[in-house]
Amino acid sequence: MPPSLRHSAAALILGVLAGCQTGDDATGDTDADTDVAVTVAGSCAYVNTFSKADECKEYVGAGWTTDSATADCAAPLVGAEPGLFTEGVACDDSAILGKCRVNTGNSDEYAIVSPGTNADDCSGAALGCGFANGVFEPSALCDGTSSGGGGGGAVFTPFEQTCQDPLPGEPTGASEGGQVCTWGAISACTEEGRNFNEYASCDAVLSQRPYYGADIPYDTPANDPRLSDSAYMGEMEWVTDQVKSCACLCCHSSALPPDGPSGWNIDAGPLWIDMLDNDGLAVLAGWVDSTAFGAFPPEDNNGFDRSTTGLPTNDISRMLAFLESELARRGLTRDDFANTDPFGGPLYDQLVYEPSPCTAGEGVAADGTVTWNGGVVRYLYVLTADANAPGVPPNLDTPAGTLWRLDVAPTDDAVASPLKYGTVPAGMTQKVPASGAPPALVSGTTYYVYALKDIYQPLTRCLFVAP
Repeated sequence: MPPSLRHSAAALILGVLAGCQTGDDATGDTDADTDVAVTVAGSCAYVNTFSKADECKEYVGAGWTTDSATADCAAPLVGAEPGLFTEGVACDDSAILGKCRVNTGNSDEYAIVSPGTNADDCSGAALGCGFANGVFEPSALCDGTSSGGGGGGAVFTPFEQTCQDPLPGEPTGASEGGQVCTWGAISACTEEGRNFNEYASCDAVLSQRPYYGADIPYDTPANDPRLSDSAYMGEMEWVTDQVKSCACLCCHSSALPPDGPSGWNIDAGPLWIDMLDNDGLAVLAGWVDSTAFGAFPPEDNNGFDRSTTGLPTNDISRMLAFLESELARRGLTRDDFANTDPFGGPLYDQLVYEPSPCTAGEGVAADGTVTWNGGVVRYLYVLTADANAPGVPPNLDTPAGTLWRLDVAPTDDAVASPLKYGTVPAGMTQKVPASGAPPALVSGTTYYVYALKDIYQPLTRCLFVAP
């Protein structure tokens, strides 16, 4: 289930951040690691168009001038009202989750401060920064070094499949005993003609990808010819029903999302498709790759597939025909997206990550001690050197070449380094191999250690040579 608007993905994610107010002097910004004061051209306080929350932007690149920063603050975000620019003053960083540094090292570098005091918000802030193509610098609260941190945060809820009798008046289910079986997953769907939220929990889905409400305005003319085209409207209704059968409903409808729909909203009107910008529509059509978001095989997902289209469907040709006709109506072709990067932000970056040699004692020692840096973890892997980096479940989290994988249940505390290769400590479960000890590491052979704070939150990912 891809987000709705590619160009505003960062805004949707970062929009959750609470109010950011200006500091008192021109060196109010401080580097999170070195405590060295950083001079800024100024800061911009504004209201995020999508989240309706306050945000603050610091202009830290050497190329920013008072004039250019003032001009940027006049239009800090697509559709936003002009912000309040304060020359030479940084955002307040006295109580923050961290900072998202964008265009790091370039003359147009800027930073978005993430105010907050709740460690449960750390995961969303970090992932949102990734969608902004930025580098997240966590505060002590979010890296677990403060007295109240402890590596906390909202925890990814692993997928579970539930089976139940069909609702009264609905047809017999396709599973054993006439039941309806549905995965409680962001990439899952129930049976066609049924509503996902009536057969699975949206609470679990909302834990599996950061969600933030964002009301996207759109204005379809009352005399739009599509409204009087019965064939078109019939297909539009079918696409809407397909969304209702899938977990997309949890974020892209009026009643289910806790803070309102996230971008496009199937309840906004008969032509809700107009809420998507061109890139967002291209993602749904599969013209822009969204493999990094993960997918179930259709035989395990009530026939719904998203290997071709980004929007899950049990009729690929029909869905593709509708979405491509809508793109054509906008005057677009596949060639217009030939150079568009695959969608997924940090999820995609994680899939294509190229590891470098381990440092600072990371890896597996001669006595089997597994060491990683960065804090406590919920997922730990030892893989072959040529293995792909683990991605999101259900199909990308155990790549070929996984020799050993340990998980921590969402109800248990994350685990600190070090531990012993092949030994399963209390609080962890061995997922690979399914039983027995992992293969012995061969001296002189290179391997890949991968430690994650949680799904899509890697801490250590590097290559080591077995002693």
